[in-house]
Amino acid sequence: MNSIKPKTKKQLKKAPSNNRSSSPLFLLLVGIPFCFFLISAMLGSVLKIDRVSSESAFENRLNPIEKAWRGLKLKVYAYEYGSNYRNKIPENEGRALGLIRESILESTLPRYLFLFLAIAVPFYFFVRLFKDKPQKKALWPVAITADPKIRKTSTLSPKKIIKN
Repeated sequence: MNSIKPKTKKQLKKAPSNNRSSSPLFLLLVGIPFCFFLISAMLGSVLKIDRVSSESAFENRLNPIEKAWRGLKLKVYAYEYGSNYRNKIPENEGRALGLIRESILESTLPRYLFLFLAIAVPFYFFVRLFKDKPQKKALWPVAITADPKIRKTSTLSPKKIIKN
């Protein structure tokens, strides 16, 4: 038979753990912007999928000649305005080509929130590093041997050890 001893209350108590609640600085610099970043990135991806599906549905309704004309016009606008032509072309031209403008949630807001987080997270840890400075640590014991029979360690713990 196994002899299992019941645990006493002292044994059941756990060692004191370092349970600190979230600091307001962490929530302000990291937590809240991270939540905004995740929400904006998810909403932006949903909006982008909806925009792309609407544009492809518009293009599928065109006949081959209109598709070729649309492709040519898009290439001209891309060459003229650059990669962000969708937001730079006039509104009536965009409607005629079946383009929908990008929402700020699709790329702009998540990009800036990510940039802010890339700066805020290291800043938070540096602030915590300087805020929670450890106590000045004691010096390492230094052996002082004036007499070979007597040996002192340091001023922190003056013990005399006699060698035999």
